Amino acid sequence: MSDQNSPTPDPSEAVPGYQPPTTPEPASPVSETPAYTPPPAPGGYEPPAAPPAYTPPASTGGYEPPAMPPAYTPPPSTGGYEPPAPGAYSAPTAGYSQPPPPPGGFSEPTGFPPAGGYGQPGYGTDPGAYPGGGVPNLPLAPVGGAPLADWPKRALGGLIDYVAAGVVISIVGSLLSNINTGLGSTVNFLLGIGWMAYLGYKSGTTGVTFGRSIAKTKLISESTGQPIGVGNGIVRQLAHIIDSIICYIGWLFPLWDVKRQTIADKLMKTVVIDNSADPNASTYNWQ
Repeated sequence: MSDQNSPTPDPSEAVPGYQPPTTPEPASPVSETPAYTPPPAPGGYEPPAAPPAYTPPASTGGYEPPAMPPAYTPPPSTGGYEPPAPGAYSAPTAGYSQPPPPPGGFSEPTGFPPAGGYGQPGYGTDPGAYPGGGVPNLPLAPVGGAPLADWPKRALGGLIDYVAAGVVISIVGSLLSNINTGLGSTVNFLLGIGWMAYLGYKSGTTGVTFGRSIAKTKLISESTGQPIGVGNGIVRQLAHIIDSIICYIGWLFPLWDVKRQTIADKLMKTVVIDNSADPNASTYNWQ
C-alpha cells in the first residue's frame, strides 16, 4: 500500500467499476457568422434585371455631309481685252493741229486777220452806270438815263420827311396842349398841313426835299425828266394817302415794281432817281 500522503492516487487502488472522467477536449474556436441571405419574397417576386446599354440606331439612308463647293473661277473676259502694260505716262503732244478740210474740197478762206483772244465786250461804259459815276446795275429812268433810286434810299428820305418831321410836330403840339388843349390840337393840325404842302412845293419845284437831300435822291417826271411843278407836287402828296390807307403797302411797291414807283408815283407819272452823281446833291435850300 502506498503512502497516504501521496498526491497521486494509485490506479490499482481505484474503486472497482469506477472510471475516471476523461479530460474534455478543448472546443474549437467559433467559426465566423455566415452572410445573411434574405428569404425569398412571397409570391416568387424577383427584381427586374438592369436594362441593357443604349445603342443609338444606325442612320437611315446613308447620309453624308456635302462636300465643300469648288473654288470660284471667274469666266474669261469676252473680246480678248488685255489691260495695258504698265509704263511711264507720256503726255500728248502740245500744239493744236488744224482740223481736216471738210468734204467737197472747200478750203478755209484766207486774207483775214487771226481772231483775237476773248475778252470783255467793247462797251464804253456799263449800261446801268450813270454818266459821271452813278450807281451801276440799277434800272434806268425812261428819260435821261439816270439810275432809279433803290428802296433803301427812298426809305431813308421818307423817314426823315415824314416820320422825323411828324415827331417834331407832335412834340410842339404836346407842349402847347399843356397850356391849352385846343391850342395844341390846332397848332398840331396846322403844322402837319403846312409841312405836307411844303413837301409838295419842294417836290414840284426842285424835286429835292430835306429827306431826299440826305438820301441823295430826286423826284422827276417820268415823261420829261424835269420837276413836275408845284400843283402836281401837292397833288402827289395827297396821293400818298392811298399808299398809307392800305396798311402802308403802297410805300413798299418800289421793292418789286419795275420802275420802283409807289402808287402815288404811278398816279402822277413820276419816278425817283439816284442823284448821288450830282456834287451838290447833299446841299439843301429851304426856300
